[in-house]
This record gives sequence, C-alpha cells and structure tokens, in this order.
Amino acid sequence: MATPVNPKALQAIIFDLGGTLLHLSYPFFREAFQRQYQLELQEDDFFKAVSAATDAISRLVEENKNTNDASRLPIFFEHLLHALPIPEGLIADRTAYVHDFILREHRRENLWRYLLPDTLDVLQSLQTRYRLAMISNSDGRAEALTIQHGLRPYLEFVIDSHDVGVEKPDPEIFAIALEKLDLPPSACVYVGDVYSIDVKGARSAGMSAILLDRRKSLRDDCIVIRSLLELKELFLEHA
Repeated sequence: MATPVNPKALQAIIFDLGGTLLHLSYPFFREAFQRQYQLELQEDDFFKAVSAATDAISRLVEENKNTNDASRLPIFFEHLLHALPIPEGLIADRTAYVHDFILREHRRENLWRYLLPDTLDVLQSLQTRYRLAMISNSDGRAEALTIQHGLRPYLEFVIDSHDVGVEKPDPEIFAIALEKLDLPPSACVYVGDVYSIDVKGARSAGMSAILLDRRKSLRDDCIVIRSLLELKELFLEHA
C-alpha cells in the first residue's frame, strides 16, 4: 500500500533535478542521431528508453551500495543506447560512443537540460501553498542549471551533492534540507525519478516520497505520477 500524503499536513515539497524538473536532452540526441546516422528518433521512444535506463540504475544501486553518481553515469548511457530503437551494428562501439561523444558533451554542457512544458507553471502554482526546495546528486552545476532554466525563483535553496559531500540515497543529505527548512520529516515530501535513490533515500530520512515515472509503473509503497502536472491535482485540487 502506498504511503499516503496528506496535502493539508504538508508544508514543503523537495524536488530532484535531473529526470524530474529537467530532463535528458531529447533535442540533442535527436539531432545527433539524425546527423550521424540518418536515424529519426521519436520523443516517445527516447523517453521510454530513458525510463528503462533509469530502472537499470535503480537496480544497480540496490545491488551495489558502493556506487556513486559519477560511476553510474556511463552505465546509464550504455543502458540508454541498448534501450533505444537503434538497428544492430549502427553504432559500432557503444562504449566508445558513450565516452567519446555523450560524456564529452555532458562535460561541456550538462545533458539534463530539457525543460518540459508546464514545469514552471506547476512550480508557480505549488509555490502559492508550499515551500519548495531541491536536492540533486550533481557535479556542482545544479544551482547554475536552475538559474539557466528559470527554476531558481521558485526554490528556497538548492542542495548539490558535490557541494555538501554526500549523495542520495544517504539520509544525511535529506537531513541537511530538513534543517534548512526547519521542518520535521512528516511535513515534507520528496519527488524524484529513481526509486532506490529518491524514494528509498527520502523514506530513510523519515519523509514520504513520490516517484515520477512516465510509464506510471505500479508501486506498493509510494505514490507514482506520470508527470509534474499530476502534482497540481494531488496537492492543490484535493487539498
């Protein structure tokens, strides 16, 4: 049974960044595949592959607690390529493609830079009732990304794992946010896209959590939403 979230008792919503407020850049991959391989990549196929790669990373974290965000990044992209509808043999060496092309672009400009329609509207609406903040497993660029894409005005603060020296799912990074908010865990909910990192991490800190999953896979222990628009219905229309 999913843990209930009482909108009337809730005071703050804490968001993940990559995969939640900003998404992997479909425009970058679409243009690259068209230019390099004359392959038309559809947005729905792309995000289905992103979901599959995200699930693979969630399982990896369950199996190996010693991985970190940086070590998981190339693994995520290799899973992404395997999940995309790419003809066999089109990319001769997928590992090399990840390291020599995808990760090189990510170092140049963070690839989680795709702002979906309605995201800012959702934040603006939620901000009328709740305090909003962010915790991100990132590389020191989370704050700059929120500024670049217009997210920062809606967030009280941004916690970047690179800056505080601890990553989700460690409950310590959630405790930092709770201290900044000066709120008990029961007054906060965390919204993220990786079950074993975001949901389990938040719950280990005593918070409730909501999983963002475009496929809306069934979960027994948390609320699952397909898009941020569902947060407005959950927290505003039913509050």
